[in-house]
Amino acid sequence: MDSVNEYIDSYEDEKKEWVVAFVTFMRKNYPNWEETISYQMPTYKFLGQYIAFNATKTHFTFHTLDFVMLEELKEELTNAKFGKRCVKVKYKDKDSIPILFDACRKIADRSKMEDTNDFVI
Repeated sequence: MDSVNEYIDSYEDEKKEWVVAFVTFMRKNYPNWEETISYQMPTYKFLGQYIAFNATKTHFTFHTLDFVMLEELKEELTNAKFGKRCVKVKYKDKDSIPILFDACRKIADRSKMEDTNDFVI
């Protein structure tokens, strides 16, 4: 699979609905970020950080290196399962979508702040 559009086209029903929602959100809000397929999933790279996601048989998975955000999401997404760098949300839990969109915004904002904290001595 070479492109995010091909990734989208490979799904149907609720899986496609979730993927389209996140791709649309990322493209609209972060058009300058590098969009690629990495580890067979849509990935958005910026300032040494990334946000990626994929559709599996039973759930949608949101990946990031922002471990602080993953800890915050544990408080908000009580029905989700968590991995080392990801959160797994059942497709029926559509209320999680705006929470994950907000997580994307927070990750982006934190990355911008870290990027501007270059100290000159």
